Amino acid sequence: MPDVVAAVLLAGDRVALFKRSRLVTGDAGRWHCVTGYLPAGADPLDHARVELVEETGLGGDDVVLARRGDRLVRLCPRGTTWQVFPFLFRTARDALELNWEHDEYRWVRPADIDELDVVPWLWDVLCAVGRPGLLLEGA
Repeated sequence: MPDVVAAVLLAGDRVALFKRSRLVTGDAGRWHCVTGYLPAGADPLDHARVELVEETGLGGDDVVLARRGDRLVRLCPRGTTWQVFPFLFRTARDALELNWEHDEYRWVRPADIDELDVVPWLWDVLCAVGRPGLLLEGA
């Protein structure tokens, strides 16, 4: 079963969403949070931080863990089962440095996420780290 980390990034009352580039293997052109395959034996939280550095340029004191969500089990269309380890991070920085995995990013209010073409399981991740309407409360 492949394992994946998913890192939701908040700055103030906005969530960072990333438009997946055509160079990625799935969901190109759709919006999502920071994600990455979890190497065998790696700690999910540590690897979520690695993915944040790679995909946003934020590391160290730039991000603070706000919440660790419950592990998700996701069945993909081809019958593959995935484990997703979701995390919610806060940052005071809103300028990000993207790598090749994304074409652009936007800071959006949770209520405005529905206006974007998002990866279908983004909502599962958001719900795992806090109900979308209440994502900002207590984080």
